[in-house]
Parts: sequence; C-alpha cells; structure tokens
Amino acid sequence: MKRMIALLLACILIFSLAGCATQTDGDDTTPSTSDPDSGSNEPSGSEPNESSEDGDLKVLKYANVYPDMQVLDVMKSTTTDTIQAGSMVCEALLDFGEDFSVTPLLLKEMPTSEDGVTFHCELKEGVLFHDGTELKATDVEFTFTRMFLPETACVNTFLCDMILGAKEMLDGQTTELAGFTVTGDYTFDITLEGPYAPFLSVLACEQLSIYPEKACTEAGDRWGVDVFVGTGPFKLKEFTPKDRLVVERFEDYHGEQPFLDQIEMYNMDANTMLLEYESGNLDIVGVQQDQADAYRNNEEFADQFVINPLIGTISMNLNVEMAPLDNVKVREAIGYAVDRQSMVDNYLKGNAIATSCFIPRGCMAFDEERPIDKYDPEKAKELLAEAGYPDGIHLVTTISEKSSVVGVATVLQQQMKEAGIEFEIQKVDDAAYIDLRSNGEVQVAFSTWYADIVDPDNFLYTILHSESSPFMSSNYNNPEFDALLEEARVVTDPAEREALYREAEALAVTVDFVNVPLYNPIKFYLVQENVEGAKFLNSMVDLFYVTKS
Repeated sequence: MKRMIALLLACILIFSLAGCATQTDGDDTTPSTSDPDSGSNEPSGSEPNESSEDGDLKVLKYANVYPDMQVLDVMKSTTTDTIQAGSMVCEALLDFGEDFSVTPLLLKEMPTSEDGVTFHCELKEGVLFHDGTELKATDVEFTFTRMFLPETACVNTFLCDMILGAKEMLDGQTTELAGFTVTGDYTFDITLEGPYAPFLSVLACEQLSIYPEKACTEAGDRWGVDVFVGTGPFKLKEFTPKDRLVVERFEDYHGEQPFLDQIEMYNMDANTMLLEYESGNLDIVGVQQDQADAYRNNEEFADQFVINPLIGTISMNLNVEMAPLDNVKVREAIGYAVDRQSMVDNYLKGNAIATSCFIPRGCMAFDEERPIDKYDPEKAKELLAEAGYPDGIHLVTTISEKSSVVGVATVLQQQMKEAGIEFEIQKVDDAAYIDLRSNGEVQVAFSTWYADIVDPDNFLYTILHSESSPFMSSNYNNPEFDALLEEARVVTDPAEREALYREAEALAVTVDFVNVPLYNPIKFYLVQENVEGAKFLNSMVDLFYVTKS
C-alpha cells in the first residue's frame, strides 16, 4: 500500500513540475495547500505520541482535507473546516450527546420555559475563558448581538433568527437584540418571535459558541486568525490558515480534563496524509470516497477503518424562476434523467446511499417506504415534449471549482444527455459561487447539506422555505409548503410534527419537483490501533475523549 501511494505521489509531483505554468482546477478532495516541497503542513517525522519539541507530551495528530480552514470564527463559515477547528477552542451553551440528545455545557442546568417562547438560562459560575476572565451573561449577550450585526457578516444566522428582534438587526433597523435580556451576572432570558420546537438543539450548535466580549472586541479583524479565546478544554497555541491548527490543554477547564496535552489538526492533500498515516506520523485521518475501498478491503487496515454514515443529503435545487425550470414538467423530467443508483454503485463505488428523499436517513420524517426514483430517459423526453421542449433543453450548473460535487456533476452531465438535456458545468471561485447562489442566480445549485440539528426543519425550512430559498437559488415559494413548515415549528408533539414534515417534503420533492435528492454521504476514517475514544459525529470527529497508549 505504501509503495502504491508513494508511486502515485511521485507521478503527481512529476506531472505538477511538467505543467507548472498552467493552473489546474481543483476540488475539495485533493487540494494543494502549500508548496509540495516545503513540508509546512506536514507533521514531524516523530512517533505519533511524541514530539522533538514537546518531549513526552501526549499529542494527537489528526489530518483531513480542509481547504476552507481559513479562520476559526464559527460565525464566518458553514463548512466543517471552520466549525471543527473552532469548536476545539470554544463552546456553546448546550452540548449534543452521541444520540443527539441535548445536555448543559456552559449552563448550570437546562433552560426553562413556561410558554415555549421565553427561555430562562443560568450560567455555571467560575467558568473561565482562556485569557483568565470569567464567563458572564454579558458575554453571551455580546455573542448573540454580534451574530446579527450586518457588519459581522455571519453566515449562520439562519440557525437562530427566530429570536425576537434578530430580523430587525439583520435589516439594519437596530443594533440591539430585543429578545435577549440580561437578568444578573450569570442569568439571562432569550425570547423568540413564537414557539420553535427544536430551539434547545439550536443552542447546542457549535456555530453559536460563546465569545468573550473584551477579547473579541479588542482583536477586531484578527479575531479567529491570530487571536481566538474560548472556554473549551483546549486553548489556541498556533494557527496557520489553510494549513494547521495546534491547541493545548487548558488547565483551568470547567469540566472534565482531557487526556491529551495537545492536538495538531492538519489540512493536507488526500494522498499525502495517507502516506503519513501509514508511516505512523498521523493518528487519525479522513479517507476520501475514491480511496476508501483500498483500505476497506485491506486486511492490514481492517481494525483501523471507520465507516461513519452522515445525516445529510446531496441534492440539486432547481431554480423555479429561471426558464425552462419554471415549468413543473421540466423539473419532473430531470428526476427521470438522473440515475442515482448507478452513480452510487459506479462513480461513488458504493460509498454513499442513493435516496429519493430530501430529508436524510437518521432524521425524523425520512420516508423509508419511498423507492429510489427510476431512471427513465424516454419518460424524461416525453415530459419535456409535453412541456414544449421536444428537442430537449439546456441547463447550467454553477459550482465552486474546489467543490467535491464537480465529479458528481460530470456524471449527471453524461446521464442527462440520454434524455436530451444538455447540462453545462460552470466552475467559478468560491467567492463568486457564494455570491451567485445567495442572490438566487444559479439555475441548478447543488446542495451539500449536513444536519446542524437533527431535525427536518434544518433541511426544509433552511433550504426551501420562501424566506430562505432565494439564498439557496431555488426561489421556491409555495404558501401551502410554507404553512406546513410554520405549523410544524410550533407543534411540540413529535408524531404530529413528523406528519407535517412528511407532507411538506413530499409536496416539494414529488409534486413541485423543486429539489432532486441524489444520495446520503458517508465519511471514512483511519484510526491507529493505539488510539481510543474518538467519537465520530454527524459531519466531524470529536477528539476530546481520545486516549492513546
């Protein structure tokens, strides 16, 4: 295996040198994070639990493909790259358990509410930030206020914009959050616009990690780059954007002390990190889908290979305001022009699960009885002819050039051709893509969405409700669909909520055809045999509990 990877790396290096005058398109499966000869993002060649610099410290070295690990401020990104890195240092008010149940973290006990609208919260006393200051209610107020100030440019406001006054702040009408009231040094109330059933899960999201007012304000633009202070079990030691993060144990942590003294987190080329892992220089690494079988089927790594199904869906949003997708029959035809199962079996090599549901497996309201949509290009042609397009149609998808779905789009391009659909792929840089998508200007937008909270609201409302659908470039606006979601948000009975979400999802996917689900992704890892305790969550690994022998 080492020889195979080493040979591949040698070939890549030769190719890179031969074509150094040409910039190639990349994706998030094989990024180039630094000069390949510099070694700046590679771990030292010492044993995994040792370092020539740190003596006998218990050090864990973890690597994955994290091209977006540019900042630690979790308000600035929706990707795991930032959120996992940032959550090593900072904490939210509540915490998710392995079964996604919610427990107190910075709070003394779970919030209480008599009406499901106002939540009374009390912080633990004596919780220290890494700079030695004590966590107070005013820090929580500062964090939530900062989130909604337009100048912050927070991209995660959708998680909690149901807090009273949040929308007015986002619109620039005020700089004060009406729904947040400090009632004492350690107590505060959060008031919502109306009941929202999964709100306690929202308070456990890493994107709502609490920041110290003084340190964050003084750092300004340096916050999350060379200054980042939290209450977590590890404090920032070193951060090189898009390269590596080093954190060290915080001796005054308010909870259980971690076993490890230090964690080093690397963004590395997929092939390089596997070679480093096999050499014993990395303890845990992510494995890309196209490399998984080489380890899954290798007896040498059988006890080290981890399979982690994700609660997420890869799908296509069809922009109903851009012809010919303004015709429902055209949107229906696209579903018949896509062979999900073939894509999973062949291109993804079985390392995903084909689906016809936008709500993912593992989440309330996933329809286990719905079959995988049948691939039928002739049926697609019939529908296109009925819609007035007997000679086929031309569609355009715009994708970030480093996106992992570039290959998926290429497969779909070939499949759709059989149905008379020309599927053009336009690759742009990430900033341009975000700008186009958030302005509702992408004709076919890929949605790669993993659960922030394991609740169908996080998928249906966030992606398809009329208030948010323009940002995701579907521009879907069906009052019946919106009404179902709005009712489900305030209902507390689980069975009633599930029925409402099933009806809403079926309306969007099987009646209005505004979203084309493709597959539920799976993540893979390799873990050295002397490492125990790593918890593989929905879209990232929790390294807090890791021990090493």
